[in-house]
Amino acid sequence: MPNGDPMITPAEIQKNQPIPVISDSTINQKAQKPNKFLNILGGLAGGALNMVAPGIGSLIGGAIGGSGSAFGSYGSLIDQQRQFEKMQRYNQVSNMMQQQQNQAMMDQQRKQSYKLIEMQNRVSMQAQEFSTVSNLLKSRHDSEMNAVNNIKS
Repeated sequence: MPNGDPMITPAEIQKNQPIPVISDSTINQKAQKPNKFLNILGGLAGGALNMVAPGIGSLIGGAIGGSGSAFGSYGSLIDQQRQFEKMQRYNQVSNMMQQQQNQAMMDQQRKQSYKLIEMQNRVSMQAQEFSTVSNLLKSRHDSEMNAVNNIKS
Protein backbone atom coordinates (compact mmCIF):
# COMPACT_ATOMS: atom_id res chain seq x y z
CA MET A 1 0.00 0.00 0.00
CA PRO A 2 1.37 3.41 -0.82
CA ASN A 3 2.29 5.27 2.31
CA GLY A 4 4.38 8.13 0.92
CA ASP A 5 7.73 6.41 1.43
CA PRO A 6 9.92 7.13 -1.66
CA MET A 7 11.55 3.70 -1.35
CA ILE A 8 8.18 1.92 -1.56
CA THR A 9 6.29 4.32 -3.84
CA PRO A 10 8.26 6.09 -6.61
CA ALA A 11 8.00 9.88 -6.74
CA GLU A 12 6.21 9.85 -10.12
CA ILE A 13 3.35 7.80 -8.72
CA GLN A 14 3.16 9.96 -5.58
CA LYS A 15 2.72 13.11 -7.65
CA ASN A 16 -0.08 11.66 -9.82
CA GLN A 17 -2.23 10.33 -6.98
CA PRO A 18 -5.25 12.45 -6.06
CA ILE A 19 -5.40 13.87 -2.56
CA PRO A 20 -8.64 12.86 -0.85
CA VAL A 21 -10.65 15.62 0.79
CA ILE A 22 -11.70 14.62 4.30
CA SER A 23 -14.40 16.58 6.05
CA ASP A 24 -14.46 17.21 9.81
CA SER A 25 -17.17 14.62 10.35
CA THR A 26 -15.04 11.87 8.74
CA ILE A 27 -12.06 12.78 10.93
CA ASN A 28 -14.20 12.22 14.00
CA GLN A 29 -15.38 8.89 12.59
CA LYS A 30 -11.80 7.88 11.90
CA ALA A 31 -10.66 8.59 15.43
CA GLN A 32 -13.39 6.46 17.04
CA LYS A 33 -12.34 3.02 18.22
CA PRO A 34 -14.72 0.08 18.17
CA ASN A 35 -16.63 -0.72 21.33
CA LYS A 36 -15.27 -3.66 23.40
CA PHE A 37 -18.75 -5.08 23.79
CA LEU A 38 -19.27 -5.04 20.02
CA ASN A 39 -15.87 -6.70 19.53
CA ILE A 40 -16.83 -9.52 21.89
CA LEU A 41 -20.31 -9.83 20.39
CA GLY A 42 -18.85 -9.84 16.88
CA GLY A 43 -16.35 -12.54 17.84
CA LEU A 44 -19.05 -14.73 19.37
CA ALA A 45 -21.44 -14.21 16.46
CA GLY A 46 -18.65 -14.88 13.96
CA GLY A 47 -17.60 -18.07 15.72
CA ALA A 48 -21.17 -19.35 15.93
CA LEU A 49 -21.91 -18.52 12.29
CA ASN A 50 -18.64 -20.10 11.14
CA MET A 51 -19.94 -23.43 12.46
CA VAL A 52 -23.12 -23.07 10.40
CA ALA A 53 -21.72 -21.30 7.32
CA PRO A 54 -17.90 -21.24 7.17
CA GLY A 55 -16.46 -18.00 5.85
CA ILE A 56 -19.62 -15.94 6.24
CA GLY A 57 -19.36 -15.92 10.03
CA SER A 58 -16.09 -14.04 10.08
CA LEU A 59 -17.47 -11.42 7.67
CA ILE A 60 -20.58 -10.83 9.77
CA GLY A 61 -18.62 -10.94 13.03
CA GLY A 62 -16.15 -8.41 11.67
CA ALA A 63 -18.98 -6.17 10.54
CA ILE A 64 -20.60 -6.28 13.99
CA GLY A 65 -17.32 -5.74 15.82
CA GLY A 66 -16.00 -3.14 13.43
CA SER A 67 -12.59 -4.78 13.18
CA GLY A 68 -11.04 -7.21 10.80
CA SER A 69 -13.12 -6.07 7.87
CA ALA A 70 -13.25 -3.20 5.45
CA PHE A 71 -16.78 -2.24 6.45
CA GLY A 72 -15.85 -0.32 9.56
CA SER A 73 -12.98 1.97 8.56
CA TYR A 74 -12.96 4.94 6.25
CA GLY A 75 -9.23 4.55 5.52
CA SER A 76 -9.63 1.04 4.21
CA LEU A 77 -12.47 2.19 1.95
CA ILE A 78 -10.18 4.88 0.51
CA ASP A 79 -7.45 2.27 0.00
CA GLN A 80 -9.93 0.00 -1.77
CA GLN A 81 -11.06 2.88 -3.97
CA ARG A 82 -7.42 3.64 -4.90
CA GLN A 83 -6.77 0.00 -5.69
CA PHE A 84 -9.94 -0.13 -7.79
CA GLU A 85 -8.92 3.00 -9.74
CA LYS A 86 -5.43 1.56 -10.23
CA MET A 87 -6.92 -1.70 -11.54
CA GLN A 88 -9.15 0.30 -13.91
CA ARG A 89 -6.11 2.17 -15.29
CA TYR A 90 -4.19 -1.09 -15.76
CA ASN A 91 -7.26 -2.63 -17.41
CA GLN A 92 -7.58 0.31 -19.82
CA VAL A 93 -3.89 0.11 -20.74
CA SER A 94 -4.15 -3.66 -21.15
CA ASN A 95 -7.22 -3.33 -23.40
CA MET A 96 -5.49 -0.70 -25.52
CA MET A 97 -2.40 -2.89 -25.95
CA GLN A 98 -4.56 -5.89 -26.82
CA GLN A 99 -6.43 -3.86 -29.45
CA GLN A 100 -3.12 -2.77 -30.98
CA GLN A 101 -1.90 -6.37 -31.08
CA ASN A 102 -5.16 -7.51 -32.65
CA GLN A 103 -4.90 -4.76 -35.27
CA ALA A 104 -1.30 -5.76 -36.06
CA MET A 105 -2.36 -9.41 -36.43
CA MET A 106 -5.25 -8.44 -38.71
CA ASP A 107 -2.88 -6.36 -40.88
CA GLN A 108 -0.45 -9.27 -41.11
CA GLN A 109 -3.24 -11.68 -42.05
CA ARG A 110 -4.49 -9.24 -44.69
CA LYS A 111 -1.00 -9.00 -46.23
CA GLN A 112 -0.68 -12.79 -46.26
CA SER A 113 -4.10 -13.10 -47.90
CA TYR A 114 -3.07 -10.65 -50.63
CA LYS A 115 0.14 -12.61 -51.22
CA LEU A 116 -1.83 -15.85 -51.46
CA ILE A 117 -4.31 -14.34 -53.93
CA GLU A 118 -1.42 -13.00 -56.01
CA MET A 119 0.19 -16.45 -56.04
CA GLN A 120 -3.10 -18.05 -57.07
CA ASN A 121 -3.42 -15.58 -59.95
CA ARG A 122 0.11 -16.39 -61.15
CA VAL A 123 -0.59 -20.14 -61.03
CA SER A 124 -3.85 -19.62 -62.91
CA MET A 125 -2.10 -17.55 -65.60
CA GLN A 126 0.61 -20.23 -65.98
CA ALA A 127 -2.06 -22.93 -66.30
CA GLN A 128 -3.81 -20.93 -69.04
CA GLU A 129 -0.51 -20.36 -70.87
CA PHE A 130 0.33 -24.07 -70.64
CA SER A 131 -3.12 -25.03 -71.92
CA THR A 132 -2.85 -22.58 -74.82
CA VAL A 133 0.62 -23.78 -75.84
CA SER A 134 -0.46 -27.40 -75.45
CA ASN A 135 -3.50 -26.84 -77.72
CA LEU A 136 -1.34 -25.08 -80.33
CA LEU A 137 1.22 -27.89 -80.36
CA LYS A 138 -1.53 -30.51 -80.59
CA SER A 139 -3.20 -28.81 -83.54
CA ARG A 140 0.19 -28.41 -85.27
CA HIS A 141 0.91 -32.10 -84.72
CA ASP A 142 -2.54 -33.07 -86.01
CA SER A 143 -2.12 -30.96 -89.14
CA GLU A 144 1.34 -32.45 -89.83
CA MET A 145 -0.07 -35.97 -89.36
CA ASN A 146 -2.89 -35.18 -91.84
CA ALA A 147 -0.33 -33.99 -94.37
CA VAL A 148 1.69 -37.17 -93.99
CA ASN A 149 -1.45 -39.33 -94.28
CA ASN A 150 -2.52 -37.44 -97.44
CA ILE A 151 0.86 -38.04 -99.03
CA LYS A 152 0.66 -41.80 -98.26
CA SER A 153 -2.74 -42.27 -99.76
